[in-house]
Amino acid sequence: MTGVSLVDAGQPSPDSSPGHRASRLLRRLVAPELLYLAALGLTGLAAVVSVTLPAAERGELAANMVSATLGAAVGGLSLDTFLLSRPAGWIFSRGRTWVLAMLGISVLLSGVAAALLTVVAGVGSHLVGVGSAAGLTVFNTVSSIALRQKSFRLVYAMRAASGAVLVGGYAALYVAGQLDGGRWSQVWLGVQWLSALAVCGLVLGMARRIGSTPPPTATRRDYRADVLAVGSLHAGIFAQMMTLRFNQVLVARFAGAGPLGVYALAVAALEFAQAGAVVRAQRILADRSGADGPDPTRAVVRAALPIALAAVVGLAVLGFLQPEYRHAWILGLLLLPGSLATAAGKSWSALLLKRRGEQATTVVALVTVVVAIPAYFGIIPWAGAVGAAVASSLAYAVHAFASRASLRRAQPPSPGTV
Repeated sequence: MTGVSLVDAGQPSPDSSPGHRASRLLRRLVAPELLYLAALGLTGLAAVVSVTLPAAERGELAANMVSATLGAAVGGLSLDTFLLSRPAGWIFSRGRTWVLAMLGISVLLSGVAAALLTVVAGVGSHLVGVGSAAGLTVFNTVSSIALRQKSFRLVYAMRAASGAVLVGGYAALYVAGQLDGGRWSQVWLGVQWLSALAVCGLVLGMARRIGSTPPPTATRRDYRADVLAVGSLHAGIFAQMMTLRFNQVLVARFAGAGPLGVYALAVAALEFAQAGAVVRAQRILADRSGADGPDPTRAVVRAALPIALAAVVGLAVLGFLQPEYRHAWILGLLLLPGSLATAAGKSWSALLLKRRGEQATTVVALVTVVVAIPAYFGIIPWAGAVGAAVASSLAYAVHAFASRASLRRAQPPSPGTV
């Protein structure tokens, strides 16, 4: 039958075949957003399991986590965001040696920063803080290389798998009767390095598939420009992470491990609402076609609101079951406005970085930290975790408002300039 399609002949089209429908369903189930939510959900489940620890022991675990994560953010030079924001072909033009040198320096600085933060907090283990900061830096930086290749599913699947391993490790310790925050911290350290090694294996596999790469073509001027760009971008992200995490260091210092354990639980619960914003921001940064499309922030915030409310309800239920954590829902409620502001701010910051460059995002972050740090030092020493929640929401709102105000002044890039 010539000139007659399969549809005309009464045959099902390829798009409507059972195999094709199953394939589409599978792709939806493993969509990057869902995988990231799964990863964050498993991390949240690990936080829930950690509630079986006494508040002071959980505070030790939280102190190690915040020293490591903030150490990685401070010492990691924001290489993950820097690599995502580079134009296509940047890595090939610079060469493997330059990228590895940047990674090595950032790992070293992350360890130093984590050690200093552990001293300031007065709670936690230097071994866990330094080791985890190094693992996090490796994972975040190498993951950004995979994300540049649009491997969102694989990277987020690794995050989800590491979350599952962490939950399993915590559960095993609980069953064994090991309710020691230091021991649980060591499990967390092991998971960070397991994730780092896994993503390194993924990127090495990508490199083998690409085959031999051309020699670097960058000049000394290009390398100097990279250093200046890293410095400019990192100044802003350093300020942003100090706004996000330094309050927990001060809670540990002035209120102690017990209140930190409760406060860190509330922070972790509310951060779950920001998953969509994180994925959207990474997509914006990884997009090589420009950033002049519609602003997705309103949809991101609408999606975050019910999740944030559910997190507060969950904290209330946990507090009923575990009286030591009965005030966690109040802290969550105080953190809720800031969580929504952070969700909005992540999208606006990514758009701002694409449209106006590192300097604009740096200015916004510096304005925010100038408000946040004095607020933290002024409120946390006498109001403890409650003061930290109030000051944090204020700081997050300032960051979102400043990002939006700066974005309004941005001119859309003209065609062919991105």
